[in-house]
Amino acid sequence: MLQNRVPADAISPDRLVAVPPHVLIYTLDLNTHAAVEDQPTEAIATTAAEVLRKNVDRQRARFADREALAACGPACAKFYQWGGRATLEIGLQREQIKSFGFHSVSDWAFHDDLSAVRASLGADFILFVTLKQTRQPNGQRTVYAPGHTYIHGAQIDAACVADLRDGAMVWCTSLQDDIGDLADPGRVLVAIHAMLKGLFVRVPPRS
Repeated sequence: MLQNRVPADAISPDRLVAVPPHVLIYTLDLNTHAAVEDQPTEAIATTAAEVLRKNVDRQRARFADREALAACGPACAKFYQWGGRATLEIGLQREQIKSFGFHSVSDWAFHDDLSAVRASLGADFILFVTLKQTRQPNGQRTVYAPGHTYIHGAQIDAACVADLRDGAMVWCTSLQDDIGDLADPGRVLVAIHAMLKGLFVRVPPRS
């Protein structure tokens, strides 16, 4: 199991900003090659962003939408893409689907200067969420792809917090769901809430 660098209660919601979730919906062809489905991905991403925004708002954290990231400039764009990819990799290793050979989430670190990102977003910590689902050619979810070196989870979701002061991941959680379908907005809500309840354990919701 990958070790977190800090416990959840060491991450102050007042200094935390969440960014729009990364959503990856893949369909495997008959040769088990994966292709991204743009239309369902966009629809699910819209739902996931709204669910995440409501979750962090209740906990007195903040949400930076895509307009805020665009205003931040290329540094934010590069860090945002790295964060989504690193969060997925951490989820894959936590769920024992693919090992990247690391022992701590902090082994995933962004090495460029983040001072401009930190100043633009006004935060010390940033929350990434990645939702990934793999489907068979007929649209059904798939668990195993013949000929591959590891099992494709029907749904792998992960949430990670990175420290903007040094670029390292400090806290992550994940889940694997071989029953639900991200096309159902209710499943998106369940997945995001399940992951974030461990992060916001000590902050009472707004009345």
